[in-house]
Amino acid sequence: MPVLEWSDVASVRMVVGCAGDRVTVGACKLAQTLAPSIRFHRYGHRMETRMATPARGLVMLMTVDEYLVHPSPEGVKTELVRGELRVSPSPSIPHGCAVYSIVGMLMAYVRPNRLGRVFGDNVGYELVQLPRTVRVPDASFVRADRVPPQGFGHGTRLFDFAPDLAVEVMSPSETASQLQEKLDDFLSAGTTLIWVVDPVRRTVRIVSTTVPETLLHESDTMTGGHVLPEFSCVVEEIFDDIARE
Repeated sequence: MPVLEWSDVASVRMVVGCAGDRVTVGACKLAQTLAPSIRFHRYGHRMETRMATPARGLVMLMTVDEYLVHPSPEGVKTELVRGELRVSPSPSIPHGCAVYSIVGMLMAYVRPNRLGRVFGDNVGYELVQLPRTVRVPDASFVRADRVPPQGFGHGTRLFDFAPDLAVEVMSPSETASQLQEKLDDFLSAGTTLIWVVDPVRRTVRIVSTTVPETLLHESDTMTGGHVLPEFSCVVEEIFDDIARE
């Protein structure tokens, strides 16, 4: 009878001996977030099978094309991060009020001056510098010289570049590490200015590639920096419709 040796770990390496009566299953070190993979190697009279399973459950990875046709529940926001589908719950009303205020102020400045396009949280960006990653900021701005002269085709689903300005409104459902991962993705893909809006503390954190990071409070004036140099607003205007806690 074959003898089975087992090591109780999440990631395993299996060796099957064809000439003998011994089956060995031993441990190997594998990444914890990859989908299962199986490879078969033949060495003369024996065949070796390597199987990797993630330590914290299976994660189904998908391509950008699969992400675009993947059905999502109504009212939720989805992103693709290294092939992993990320789903965010429906935002709160204060979150929506902050996004509405920022989009409104940006459009009031950008559109008359023909500086580009302002988008809300229904537009995604494929960050091609990163594998299988699509980010959907709460608001964003794209310069006019990056907008196709003939306009966007009806089949356009995603931008294939990062926005010049990305706005993220903090949510209780998002951890600090998830937020930082998102900021790092935008910066590494070419975004040069990010506003991180906190509706609870009523602050805005300015993350820029040209100046040191700054935290603005309600009485401070926020500008568009090098991306929108003539734009400015008082921070408290963002929170006009949001009650204090």
